[in-house]
Amino acid sequence: MTGNSVKYKLSLWVLAARPKTLVASIIPVSLGASLAFQQSKDLSVGLLAMCFLFSTFVQVATNFANDYFDFLKGADEQRTLGPTRFSTGGVIAGLDLRNASYILLFFAFILGVFMMESSGASRWLLLIGIASVFSAIAYTGGPFPFAYNGLGDVFVILFFGFVAVCTTHYVLITDAGFFWEPNWVVPLGVGFSINNLLVLNNYRDRNTDPIVGKNTLIVLLGQKFGVSFYFFGFFTSSVLCPIFDGSLAYATILFPIGVYLVWKLNKAKEKKHYDFLLTCTSLSVVAYGLITCWSLLTNH
Repeated sequence: MTGNSVKYKLSLWVLAARPKTLVASIIPVSLGASLAFQQSKDLSVGLLAMCFLFSTFVQVATNFANDYFDFLKGADEQRTLGPTRFSTGGVIAGLDLRNASYILLFFAFILGVFMMESSGASRWLLLIGIASVFSAIAYTGGPFPFAYNGLGDVFVILFFGFVAVCTTHYVLITDAGFFWEPNWVVPLGVGFSINNLLVLNNYRDRNTDPIVGKNTLIVLLGQKFGVSFYFFGFFTSSVLCPIFDGSLAYATILFPIGVYLVWKLNKAKEKKHYDFLLTCTSLSVVAYGLITCWSLLTNH
């Protein structure tokens, strides 16, 4: 196998990991670290790096598993507005993606156990690790896949919001020798912000998802609900959360951008429209994360 061939295959696996979506792993961990930094300046850099690695492993594993299980169900064959998946396109064997997902989840779990033991965290954290590994597969696989039964949004808000932020905060502050003082507003805001990416994808695929039995909330409740839910994501993260936590006040500057994107979503019809909206929504997540991190670090 030539060097160019190896580089090409490696590049395919990098693309299959969907690197543009990894913001959904990086931002929540960053916010959890910011909350911990409010309580203590003496945080373990190594432990923080492991938090990022754990979150990234779980998300990439979820992306690989989604590619494989959606392929089995024929979901990607019906999509005309979304990107081509790797299993469906025959670029990477579906079983290879599935096996890579299992391997990443195994290493993530081992890493999580090491983090728990080295930080002195409660053994109850094992349940979080087991739930994270299980849910990565159950999102689109298993007998009752969350994404196919109207629970995808709950999964995203729960795991990319509350679990990622609160667990990072807890592990870091416990390791530093302080008592964990949970913040529930920050994870709620970032959870809804990240979930807008899912809402947008589900809105785009609302006409093709029912063909393969994928009953997202938008399929179940309709197009108008989809637009309203997308709006509610911006409203919750940049209006409601700052009301409940004044330190997040600067996040309100993103609300007018959200209103503009809601208007664009209501008019979207072609693939280029959804590609634009996905890019802008991803950037809004990054902006929300940066603004919130800055607010937390400067208000203590």
